[in-house]
Amino acid sequence: MLLAAGCASTSVGKSWKSPALAQHPPVKKVVVVAVVPSEATRQQLEQELSAKLSAEGVQAVKSSDVLPAGAKPDKDSIRSAIQGQGYDGILVARFAGVHEDVNVNPAMSYYDYFGAYGSMDTVTEEARMQVSLFDARGENGQLLWSTNTKTYESSDVQKEVPGLADAIVKRMAKDDVVGSAS
Repeated sequence: MLLAAGCASTSVGKSWKSPALAQHPPVKKVVVVAVVPSEATRQQLEQELSAKLSAEGVQAVKSSDVLPAGAKPDKDSIRSAIQGQGYDGILVARFAGVHEDVNVNPAMSYYDYFGAYGSMDTVTEEARMQVSLFDARGENGQLLWSTNTKTYESSDVQKEVPGLADAIVKRMAKDDVVGSAS
């Protein structure tokens, strides 16, 4: 399970953009790869990212559309599948784990603690993703852009995937990685 119980929201951290992107127009043809624990979540996240990128004018395809049936995405299988197909980017969204933060109630006294049942502290869980865009044109697959996301407290991963994909693509557009160059 990627996320824990509660009501969810996704935030996108600071992003990094390669100076090499200044000499190139935004990417136009991208393969999307989700590296997550669940196959169902992988399919959904790749689909959502592809749809959001398409809305920004990018020809985006899921890794499952370019790989042989049942193949898991890895660097060699992706490289072989897209070689010579005109792709200029590989967008990889990789699950980076769940971080748990315990927030202690500093107003609680020794007497409050022993008189209470259950937890007096609040626990916040956030699922983290590392999202990176790599150059598909060269042999070395240079990193072009990267960011991290945090999705807070959700009991239903499938409900959060559209918001996660939307947040990622909005940041890419803001950074002029996709869409019209400014």
